[in-house]
Amino acid sequence: MTETMEAVVGAGEFAVRAHRLTVGGAAVPFRQSPHGGARMKPLYLVIHYTAGLSATSAMNWFLDPRARASAHLVIGRQGAATQLMGFDRACWHAGQSAWKGLDGLNGHSIGIEIVNAGKLAKGPGGRWQTWTGEAIPDSEVVVARHRNEAVEAGWHAYTREQIAAVVEIGSALHTTYGFRDVLGHEDIAPRRKVDPGPAFPLRSVAARILGRA
Repeated sequence: MTETMEAVVGAGEFAVRAHRLTVGGAAVPFRQSPHGGARMKPLYLVIHYTAGLSATSAMNWFLDPRARASAHLVIGRQGAATQLMGFDRACWHAGQSAWKGLDGLNGHSIGIEIVNAGKLAKGPGGRWQTWTGEAIPDSEVVVARHRNEAVEAGWHAYTREQIAAVVEIGSALHTTYGFRDVLGHEDIAPRRKVDPGPAFPLRSVAARILGRA
């Protein structure tokens, strides 16, 4: 499935009906992940990056029986959204995690995976590359220090379409479920995870979703 086949931000107003995301009154594409499914009441929205460059590869992995991982939504580089689990069902996106007295955020949160390579490294010739060796142009790199780390590093930039999609979709989800907060994976598993990282304006996005801007 290509991003052009998916629901794109700006195509209409997002809403939630029967725990499914809709845009312009039509349900966004849905591909059922086998990883999760226990009933839950979402209290938080958790933001991740995929550590890859393709929405298709991310979704295929979440559908693979070997993955033992999933997410409620995947947001592509152009802002396209695909749903993989009903919002009233737990996904395996948080792993070992905790926040404000809750252990295991899988059972208390909706997870959004944004297609983004994440933390980058310098390859041959000083060029930025992903952990799999794929080149990233300088124009798509943010050099910054993660708040849980001591030194600066390169991070893959998010697109304006992705940030807009997360705000619009997150706002629709908050209208339905009344989140206590919007968090990063780095918040709930700080010893293991660094996503969505310093390239993502998490606090600004959270404020806009929750109406605190």
